[in-house]
Amino acid sequence: MTNLERFQAYANAFEKVLINQEWHSLKEYFTPDAAYDPGNGSEAIGRDQVIATLSDSVNGLDRRFDARTLTTTQPTVAGETVSFSWQITFAKASAPDLVLSGVEHATFSAGAISKMVDVFDDGVVDSLATWMAAHGDLLTP
Repeated sequence: MTNLERFQAYANAFEKVLINQEWHSLKEYFTPDAAYDPGNGSEAIGRDQVIATLSDSVNGLDRRFDARTLTTTQPTVAGETVSFSWQITFAKASAPDLVLSGVEHATFSAGAISKMVDVFDDGVVDSLATWMAAHGDLLTP
């Protein structure tokens, strides 16, 4: 299986996990020493921490909205790294949509993700902060 095929399998599994919350099913897609930079200045080291960070992110943001729509570009491959641009739109009643966008890079080693990095597009962090300041009280924990 190519890195691109493996990444697409991971992306499909991630979307299923959003529904069934069986985060452990993602373990096979990461190396034991995987690292994840979610674009917020932090870094998760080790497969379990990477998966916990992904889960925390979904629970802290995605699940607090009424709806989530993800669009992506066709992934590209450069060496061992698969990259794609993404845009996610969150909807919450009584508030304008929150739109975030960026690029994800997943570097593979021996058929599993060893490093994953999210890079937000310019202005996204500021627009998120502005949206949260104006409408964050609508989000239930």
